[in-house]
Amino acid sequence: MKKHFLLLLMTTLCFNAFSQDSEENQIMRVSARIGLNGSSLLFPRSMNGQLLEVPETFFPTQIASGSYNMTSSLKIGATAGLLFDFQLKEKLSLQTGLFYMLQRCGQVQSAVFNDTSNTHFSITSDNVYKIHHLKIPVMVKYCFSTNPKSFVVGAGLYFDCALGGDITYDASAVVTSNSNEISKYVASGNFDPFKKDMKYLYYHKDYDDYMNKYNLYYGNIFNRFDMGVALEIGYQINKFYVGVHADIGLLNMMNKQFSGEIYSQHNANFQLQFGYKIN
Repeated sequence: MKKHFLLLLMTTLCFNAFSQDSEENQIMRVSARIGLNGSSLLFPRSMNGQLLEVPETFFPTQIASGSYNMTSSLKIGATAGLLFDFQLKEKLSLQTGLFYMLQRCGQVQSAVFNDTSNTHFSITSDNVYKIHHLKIPVMVKYCFSTNPKSFVVGAGLYFDCALGGDITYDASAVVTSNSNEISKYVASGNFDPFKKDMKYLYYHKDYDDYMNKYNLYYGNIFNRFDMGVALEIGYQINKFYVGVHADIGLLNMMNKQFSGEIYSQHNANFQLQFGYKIN
């Protein structure tokens, strides 16, 4: 239901933008944008000392006492698209368009906990995300001057659909019982987080070349649709434009069937954009 609502809202906003009343003599200007982006994933705070809900996809037991932490690192991606500006007043306009965005970011997960049988787990994983998006911004833009050179600010919403992606997963785990090391594992995997298919990890004991295949999960890990707040500040120089743009996601991108109720993750994307007015 939520996905259908977002699609309807995206369609309605775009239609309204393109169907301005001709009697008001609205002027439409088209511009092209390209740029670089750095993406991050926003997580809840570490839950040290709390009861952690460990998803069934990770371990047979669901309740563990310990600590869990997630951090994210920026990686460089790319952005390209077209923008349509509809003049509302002399210095005010409504801006929408269509963007393709390649999002890349890193994630480190670490967990130290005991399960109900007092087996101790120490796990670290280093994940790299590469995701392809189509994005529609809907923003109100204000120019500080009517001159060809002017500072510009904008604020509004964005609506996003992930076309597909790739997670490269590398992890290590140490399992102990009564202070004695039982095993040490190294695991890796590569899969599309948006597809409802089988997700496999390949793991082996440290210093052992024999590989085992582990069924991590069947289904999608991430939700495909997102929406959030869009902010921008830039400088227009005749037909050329340079600006900084930020998108902060409002929806939880984690599939609750995979991660449970306690975990969430939100998109944060920062872009350096270069533009050119086509008309």
